[in-house]
Amino acid sequence: MLLSLSGFLFEDGYHTQSIPFARFCRMARAAGYVGVELRRTQVNLETSKPLRRELLDIVTSEGLTVTCLTTRGLPPGGPQRDVFFDRYLELCRDLRCGLLKISSDAAWLRDAAARAAAHDVALAGNNHLGGDLETVAGTRRVLGAVGHPNYGLLYDPAHLTAAGEDCLGCIGELLPVTRNVLVQSIRPARAGERAAMTHGGRRWAKGLIDETGVQDWPAILSTFRRLGYDGLVTVIENGWPNERRSCIARRCADAIRAWWNDPSGARRCASCSSW
Repeated sequence: MLLSLSGFLFEDGYHTQSIPFARFCRMARAAGYVGVELRRTQVNLETSKPLRRELLDIVTSEGLTVTCLTTRGLPPGGPQRDVFFDRYLELCRDLRCGLLKISSDAAWLRDAAARAAAHDVALAGNNHLGGDLETVAGTRRVLGAVGHPNYGLLYDPAHLTAAGEDCLGCIGELLPVTRNVLVQSIRPARAGERAAMTHGGRRWAKGLIDETGVQDWPAILSTFRRLGYDGLVTVIENGWPNERRSCIARRCADAIRAWWNDPSGARRCASCSSW
């Protein structure tokens, strides 16, 4: 397993980061992560070449790797889409990143996957409410339509759960195309509680990874391991108060490692135990 932390945890309103980049990387390494997924608020197409080198130096100095980037603002078609995509492949190369999250039509993705393979970059789409991969059937349909081995799935059981899908029972089918397991936890919202997701008349609130009512993470992780998965597992939590974010990163890392090795052996972050 390659445990990765997304900058999404420290992102505010999709616009800013709450901590400096170097501190983010130091904290990730101290918490036991081996990689970081970078957000547009940390690096993007407008980031200069010298700054890209500086950011990569910070990442590697902490013994980390850049595990994933996300395309933002991809044109819907035309030559400009290809040019835009090539710029993202260049960004992946500059940051030594081998995975790019992307969404577009199947025919174009098939060609893009072939082009990305020549640059040692894999492409993938994620399960998400309102998207083409919202359900297991939709995921099956999109992956089949693209039909290229270099295009896979970012498996997200939170969105599958909110969509009413069996996020545990589908692992065997989705395993061959899974490039990353995304970790964010939700539970049914209580009366008067703010919802993080709503779908089909049901309301979902954010939950701690080891809280009653969230996805069955010990079962999810142990199933992936039992079936031979040994790839990326990325914490993509978001929306927590500033003062809790570093603790959330540690709590998730501790629990994931414990469950990966022993589904009954989860440990809580000591500084969070009173929540």
